[in-house]
Amino acid sequence: MSRREQLVKKLTALFERIRDWVVTNPLLVLILDWAKTHSLPGFFKVPLYDVAVFVLREARRFSLSIRANSIAFSFFISLFPAILALFTLLPYFSSVIYSFLPGEDDYVNILVEEINQIIPGIDVSITNQQELEGSLEDNIFTQTIRDIIERPRSGLLSLGFILAIIFASNGMLAMMQGFEKSYDRTFKKRSDFRKRMIAVGLTFVLGSLLIASVLLIILGNLIINWVDSYINFDSFVHTSLSILRWTVFILLFYTGISMIYRYGAPTKRRFSFFSPGTTLATTLSILSSVLFSFYIENFSQYNRLYGSIGTVIILLLWLQINAFTLLIGFELNASIAINRDLKEIKDDED
Repeated sequence: MSRREQLVKKLTALFERIRDWVVTNPLLVLILDWAKTHSLPGFFKVPLYDVAVFVLREARRFSLSIRANSIAFSFFISLFPAILALFTLLPYFSSVIYSFLPGEDDYVNILVEEINQIIPGIDVSITNQQELEGSLEDNIFTQTIRDIIERPRSGLLSLGFILAIIFASNGMLAMMQGFEKSYDRTFKKRSDFRKRMIAVGLTFVLGSLLIASVLLIILGNLIINWVDSYINFDSFVHTSLSILRWTVFILLFYTGISMIYRYGAPTKRRFSFFSPGTTLATTLSILSSVLFSFYIENFSQYNRLYGSIGTVIILLLWLQINAFTLLIGFELNASIAINRDLKEIKDDED
């Protein structure tokens, strides 16, 4: 017997021992028995075991990683025109913002510092122009944001906005195609035209939420500083206001994911606004972004190895992680909906 055959035999025996241990372990057996007879709020009395088995089976059947790669690339292609249109709009809001706030702080610096906290590994907090032009960390986000905000172009606004809607809808369309399933009891077919219109509508809604988030970022610091100039806040109040601002941002993020699931998935009965999948996707997306940011800042060597192209690699990885979490959340919602419909059929037959 060759060494390779011996290794395969040993690994097979190891897997069998692990499987036997899992099947016969009293604690795991108790947990499985409990999951087969218990549900959670929002699961429509579908047992946890049935939901978990369905999610794992669908993940293996349709390869979530491949779908996430496709969706991430589509959103990457649509991201740049969307950023172009979004930040072209910001200079036109500045006069409205400063009309009721004292002082005209450099909201460009405020904005890029906040974006640096949101998107992992993208350092756009360079404030010196010479440093910006000569830095090895120079990236397309810093160039685009500062150039568009500081020098708005009226002609670029209309063209960029239209292109953003068209190209960004392609990313949303790829996401919607990843939501399609062949369970006729729960899912329905949509025409290509209807899918495109829904993708455009969702793109417009998410764009509005992004604008609201940007305004929240700008106004948050300005309002806090303005009030602080009249009332001296202690550190606890400052921390509380920052937590409140980020709580509102998370709620906007949750709303965006919920809208994608509710209107992007071709279900006969729409997912509820507060669904387990939305909660799971929001939680996983925030946690994964925090962990990914920690990894990029402390262990990654992308910028040192690849220079400015490292920013593109980091962004693609971040989009892939978020696309994967969105698919996991959808599979959870789909599992609950399909098992709910199957349970209703069984109850009708009885």
